[in-house]
Amino acid sequence: MNDRARGIGRFVVWGFAALGLLAAGAVILIAVNILAWHSNARQEPAAVQARAAEELFAVAAVNGLEGTGIDEVVIATQASISRGGMEYSSGGGGRPDERNVILLDKATGTSRRLLPDNSRKIVDRIYLPALATIESAGEADKYEVMADGERVKPPRAYYLLRVEAVDGKSEDVLIGDLKTGRQSVVLSGIDGVDRVWMQSPTRVALLMRQGKALHYRAIEIPELKVVAARPVEIG
Repeated sequence: MNDRARGIGRFVVWGFAALGLLAAGAVILIAVNILAWHSNARQEPAAVQARAAEELFAVAAVNGLEGTGIDEVVIATQASISRGGMEYSSGGGGRPDERNVILLDKATGTSRRLLPDNSRKIVDRIYLPALATIESAGEADKYEVMADGERVKPPRAYYLLRVEAVDGKSEDVLIGDLKTGRQSVVLSGIDGVDRVWMQSPTRVALLMRQGKALHYRAIEIPELKVVAARPVEIG
């Protein structure tokens, strides 16, 4: 075999050797990647629900209560206010997750919370005048009386809060007097309220649901007690 033939032979051998090394390297690289992928998959933590050590709250709204010198300061979860952003503050967003109401006397600066803590959601808050009306109490702006030949809004005298019950499925109804500060949960564990109206200057009435049935309740506010309870038959 001449030198040229031997050179060609060595070149072919080296070529195959190089190809073998490249193939072996590729196999090793693939194996390393597969092992690394499996290793990362094993190390990825299982999904868990984190429980925050402390929930943040913020002022969702401040509203004057007609004829009282009192502002209601609505407290909601900060997260729900952030989701609503400017839309909520301008009245275009969804209702925030309200958790408490603070009544602030604008003349003295004294204040009081209506709920003992911020653990339960407020379903609805209604302020009532001390007069009989056929309008729904939830439509407070429709309350008007004649004074000096003009139609004006009467002072708010009472408040009614629908609050999510501890079980998270039903509601409690809290009623109180703005002037005296006396309040009490007068209904517990009901399914919901469809209508609220003032039956007299001291008595509020409700159409409510409980046990898949409609009921009528009347509450005398000074005594903070139910004085009338009747089923509403629907056939």
